[in-house]
Amino acid sequence: MKILIFTDSHGYNVSMACAVEREAPDMVLHLGDHTDDARELESVFPQLTVCGVRGNNDFFDRSAPEHAVVTPDGVRIFLTHGHREQVYAREGKLVAQYAREEGCGLAFFGHTHRMYLERIHGVLVCNPGSISLPRGGPASYGRLMVENGQARLLELVDEDGKLLRREKIGR
Repeated sequence: MKILIFTDSHGYNVSMACAVEREAPDMVLHLGDHTDDARELESVFPQLTVCGVRGNNDFFDRSAPEHAVVTPDGVRIFLTHGHREQVYAREGKLVAQYAREEGCGLAFFGHTHRMYLERIHGVLVCNPGSISLPRGGPASYGRLMVENGQARLLELVDEDGKLLRREKIGR
């Protein structure tokens, strides 16, 4: 199963749509700051499963949760935008804590518009960067491979799908 992870799209949907078209994922996770963009992906690609959370700039869409746990193929993944977890000051520490409390070995957040990948207390915590308005690097997103009920590989890629960082997760 291939999962693409986007965050901080801020109304610029073209790069997300191009990535979905090119990569043909089974699922998309959107980590907030323009949940409308996630809804638009759902309408353009109706066969695609899209899950997301609300960010600090999602003033009008109160239907999206502030955080969520998704379980693609049985893998528990914690999703949040990160502003409530103080990711600027604490990076992924609170995100990892909340993920552990939810029984998740993977956690994704956004908000900073910067790529981040670190294992904290057994939780792999990742910010895939911003697909539209990056800070300190190229526009980017995440590509997660899940096989046989286990997360196997996480790749951070630029908006054209070129590999920036790879992290093997499972055996």
